[in-house]
This record gives sequence, structure tokens and C-alpha cells, in this order.
Amino acid sequence: MIKGLFVGLAIVVVLAVIPVVHFVGVPAGPFIAGYFGINVGRDQTGNPGRRALIFGIWMGVFVAAITAVAAMLVTLAGNFAYPLLLWGGVVVATFYYSSMSALGAWYSELRASEQANAATVQGSAVDGTRR
Repeated sequence: MIKGLFVGLAIVVVLAVIPVVHFVGVPAGPFIAGYFGINVGRDQTGNPGRRALIFGIWMGVFVAAITAVAAMLVTLAGNFAYPLLLWGGVVVATFYYSSMSALGAWYSELRASEQANAATVQGSAVDGTRR
């Protein structure tokens, strides 16, 4: 799971740094990170919703830590006129990245289980058995 979180964070960072792509990459980045990040760890305990929720919570924890440190450095380093706006952005970014990465992970898990079910049905049609 941790390796998947780091892959997800790397996807978010890469999508944010590429010029012109960042217009689409920053809003869609957490969903894409969840979609591909959950597949890296492949922890099969629990149902898809639970795994996606845990992935989203951990992604939110990482994003909260990163944005809180950045906001603290900006607050301490300079004379920032609107600190509540800055810390509000930390809260909004945390909830947005957490929820969107959980949705991406959930979609990936549901799609993988759907493909596994389709392969099982197709395999039973070839065998002549019915399930």
C-alpha cells in the first residue's frame, strides 16, 4: 500500500509540473493516482470499497502533511496577509486529494473485479460448465 501511495504522489507531481498538461493534470491527478496507485500494492484483504477508502485516507494524510509543512513555511517565512486563506487551502486540498484518490482506487478495484468475473464467465463457456 505504501509503495502505491508513493507511486500516486509521483503521478500527481509529474502531472503538476508538465506545462499545459497541468491544466488538466492537477484536477484529474488524484483520480489517476488512485487508479494506478492501488494496483501497485495489490493488497487483497477486504472488499474493494474498504481498500479504496484506506488508500484515500492515507493519500489524504500524506497530502495534509506536505501542504501543512508548506503552509507553515510560508507563514513563518514572510508577511502573508491572509493566513486563513492559506490554511483553508490546506484543508480543501487534503479533502479533495483524499476523496478523488479514493474514488480512482475504487473505480480501479471495481473494474478489476468486473474483468475477473468476465474472464470466469468466458472460461466457463469454453469449458461447457455453468456457474
